[in-house]
Amino acid sequence: MEEEEKNPSSIYIVTDLLEDIFLQLPLKSILISKSVSRRWKSILESKTFVERRMSLQKNRKFLAAYNCDCSREPRLLQGSRFKGGEQIVYLHYNTTRPSLTCYGLVCILEPYWIDVLNPWTRQLRRHGFGFGTIIGELSAFSPRYWAMGFGKHRVTGNYKVVKMCLLSFGKTSVRDPEVEYSVLDAETGEWRMLSSPPCKVFAVKGSVCVNRSIYWLHNTIGTVWKILALDLHKEEFHNVSVPTMSVMQETNIVNLDDGLAIANTYTKAEWKLEIWCMDTEVKRWTKTYSIHLENRVVSQERQNRWFTPVSVSKQENLVFYDNHNRLFKYYPRKNAIMCLSSDTCVISPFFENLAPLPLKSIIPYPIRAGDPDAPSCLRDRMNAGSYILS
Repeated sequence: MEEEEKNPSSIYIVTDLLEDIFLQLPLKSILISKSVSRRWKSILESKTFVERRMSLQKNRKFLAAYNCDCSREPRLLQGSRFKGGEQIVYLHYNTTRPSLTCYGLVCILEPYWIDVLNPWTRQLRRHGFGFGTIIGELSAFSPRYWAMGFGKHRVTGNYKVVKMCLLSFGKTSVRDPEVEYSVLDAETGEWRMLSSPPCKVFAVKGSVCVNRSIYWLHNTIGTVWKILALDLHKEEFHNVSVPTMSVMQETNIVNLDDGLAIANTYTKAEWKLEIWCMDTEVKRWTKTYSIHLENRVVSQERQNRWFTPVSVSKQENLVFYDNHNRLFKYYPRKNAIMCLSSDTCVISPFFENLAPLPLKSIIPYPIRAGDPDAPSCLRDRMNAGSYILS
């Protein structure tokens, strides 16, 4: 398939024109075109083309989980559904596994390894936990012991996984815990230790990547909540201010259209959803939404229920979901709420990302074939470090 590069009678098309042509093709045609020649593959996997393709996406998509514990590798299902004008794409995987997303890529935490998956290119790369750390049981992913982050370096385009792990469970002083801070470069597969953050980290409520930083909403001592940020370029921690609000169980930190936001669900005197967004330039928080929920959502049950915003349209319509798999759309001009779905496990906004994952053989767990003490799932997949999904 290299005749284009060797045959002198073939027509040579300049790279810029080829990119413009490729940008008009559907995803399936692009994936097939990668096998035509080395030049075409290089163009289609270049950072410039990947970024241009992502920026041209017009239709809003959401990634939702099709929950299954059949033990097959995670994969994107064929087809999608439309709810209220929103396109929902389904990822087939076991939702008992904690997951993080960033610009279309998905990081799934397994008991013995970390999977970084590009559902669009069907590439999956498997990494060990680094520095000899192994979870073993998913129950160990308690926010009192673990915190993870997944983000993209805007300059290099590399994806990184960040780990904050409390060492020696049950043996460490509550006031002075020993914590491992480390970062994985998904491009090279290498782990590096990070310097400690400016404050002690205890219980953590999720993480998000915004611009070139990963943010965690975490508890220090007592009821003091702070936001910890890691600059992915400098790989340094720093603190970010918290808006003047009460942080509760129902509080979530989110990336709302490439901006840092905090969503709070109030269930006492009033049942409402408040959303605060931060201007990253001036480090100032502003309350952008205050949505009253009483008699306007599917169920009036308030207890143990919270809401998470997922995207905002150009008309400022807000799509959000609750922890019972219900998806809603709020129209501020009409002050109306519509239920888009009563059974959709939304994960995040979704982007068609053609960024290639380096396929490199990595054994995530040092075991020998036939080792009776190793988990069966590892004995079966000991050579499955990185591969193309079927």
